[in-house]
Amino acid sequence: MTERRPSSERRIEILEAALTIFVKKGYSDARMDDIVQEIGLSKGAIYHHFQSKRDLFIALIEHWMDQFSAIERSAMRAKPSAEIIREIAHFTAKVFKRNPNWFLVEPEIWAFANRDEEINELASQLYSRVLSEFEALVKRGMEYGEFKQVNERMIAMSIMTSLHGMIWFVLFKPSDFSLEEYVDLNMELILDGIAIQK
Repeated sequence: MTERRPSSERRIEILEAALTIFVKKGYSDARMDDIVQEIGLSKGAIYHHFQSKRDLFIALIEHWMDQFSAIERSAMRAKPSAEIIREIAHFTAKVFKRNPNWFLVEPEIWAFANRDEEINELASQLYSRVLSEFEALVKRGMEYGEFKQVNERMIAMSIMTSLHGMIWFVLFKPSDFSLEEYVDLNMELILDGIAIQK
């Protein structure tokens, strides 16, 4: 007999199973039956939470946005901007280590976004939210004399693309440096480049 769980927990379990299937098979080839098999629930239990495969994919993007709401909370702390950016990078590395699929699903999101207006809008919201947060931190650092005068959007994009580089750890599996070392080095290269030397 299947263990009874609160609806919110069950929903997240279904999303995690769907995430695994979307990464393995891609959105087009994934079937609800695959997700049923992955999680071990009945199809009815999944349809109780999600009306369709598309609905499930949209919920995945929304769940991804919720996970990174910690970024917005970090930005409100009274700390130097560079320190907050490092904290966000470490948080992102923890999410990646817990489940790299949250990053590996991104090519599926991008591909689907090219074909579907609603998915495109959701993906744009997700990336714009994160990019805006980094921009605000860089701008704040300039205002408080922590950073040089730079194009904050360009630096924000550099930070984002650097963190996306974690995806390569799944393919290359480097043995001579860790994910944390990679993240720290990239953040220091960016932050040292914009820091006002004192």
